[in-house]
Amino acid sequence: MAITYHAGQREVQDEANSRPAADMLAERMGSRSERNLSFYARADLVVYATASEGGVLRFGAVSGNAPLLLPFDDTALGLPASFPALPTGTHLGAIAIDLESASRARVNGVIEERDGARVLVSREEFINCRKYVAPSIALEAAEHAGPERLERVAPGDENLLRVLAAVETSFVATIDPTGQPDVSHKGGPAGFLNYDAATRQLRWIELIGNGTFRSAGNVRATGAISVVALDLASGDAYELSGHGRYETRLRYDAPRESGLWPAEEHFPVQGVMTVDVLEVSRLRRLIAPRRRLEAVEKITSCSPVQDQVPR
Repeated sequence: MAITYHAGQREVQDEANSRPAADMLAERMGSRSERNLSFYARADLVVYATASEGGVLRFGAVSGNAPLLLPFDDTALGLPASFPALPTGTHLGAIAIDLESASRARVNGVIEERDGARVLVSREEFINCRKYVAPSIALEAAEHAGPERLERVAPGDENLLRVLAAVETSFVATIDPTGQPDVSHKGGPAGFLNYDAATRQLRWIELIGNGTFRSAGNVRATGAISVVALDLASGDAYELSGHGRYETRLRYDAPRESGLWPAEEHFPVQGVMTVDVLEVSRLRRLIAPRRRLEAVEKITSCSPVQDQVPR
């Protein structure tokens, strides 16, 4: 089943002139394949989001030895034993990622009960390239579900500012017009998330991706967005939720047809995302602590194409 795009995603694709690439990827992605399953099999971190009754996108995560997601049947994935007992009918977006190898796959769907087990019935499953992921390894092997607790913090919290000044690994949750959340990895140079505590405004450069603009299109359609910035050493994270706006900065001269776009810059600008932050929370032990592999360089748009390709 091919991926379908809603009006917000089409609008941003047309601004960037990337509709041919998006249509090509829609035909190739969306349904489960052996390749998707191989990505799930080695992911030691699953980050997911659901929408609260008030419409705020909330993050959760399960970390530990792979695999954390396993096929249950042709349309559903079995969830880890530590996964919280979310009500059936809950719409959930998730990304299964191995941060060491920059291998990642996304799945969006709904929680159901089948044969006495709680499973995630997928609406769409697809993989992403390896760009912009800061390599790190887990320091604990035991399965861990987080956050252990959520604490509201002040917009100018000193530790929040410290984490944001150094962050390389974050995740973005958005939601489409049907109420389906989606989670994507967001990386860049250290401190790429620019936050003004006085105005409570979060801003970052959207780097060149695959041309589908799933997150940016969701924001264009619904405005709802949450960002979680990881403090790898502690496993804590900061969740910033609010209303987003996306601005296209790059339009391709000719219609873009490729899912990969090599560039002369490591972090080429595609657009700008701005979030008016309404809530800031500290998520204690969202994930098991990790260590950044400083000697391993992240893959960027300057890397050889064979390194950028999903694998």
